[in-house]
Amino acid sequence: MKKGVNKVKFKANGLIWEVQSVQRDNEKLKVKGAECLGVTYYKDLQIFLDCTLPKELFRQTVIHELIHAFSFSFGVHLVANEKTEEPVCDFMGSHLDEIYTTTNKIMAACFEKGVK
Repeated sequence: MKKGVNKVKFKANGLIWEVQSVQRDNEKLKVKGAECLGVTYYKDLQIFLDCTLPKELFRQTVIHELIHAFSFSFGVHLVANEKTEEPVCDFMGSHLDEIYTTTNKIMAACFEKGVK
């Protein structure tokens, strides 16, 4: 049984994002020809997630993509170096609860229980 395609919207710093769970072969899950578990499109304020993933991997992918979306929405540029470590920690400390709540909203809307 295939999981369905679902959509949910959320707001981050006044920007309205749309999250959609799609089948693995969806073109929106490809970046430069490579298949991805999830993709964030900043220009369109959209996130696409592979709905065929197991629950834990789906949740990890939701969180990963939400960090991209929230960091973009709040103007935090995630670059792996010492100068950005503290701002990223501050950002996560300030917004992790909101990311967690949004993750649960997406899980409820996009991940079907009992489907493997």
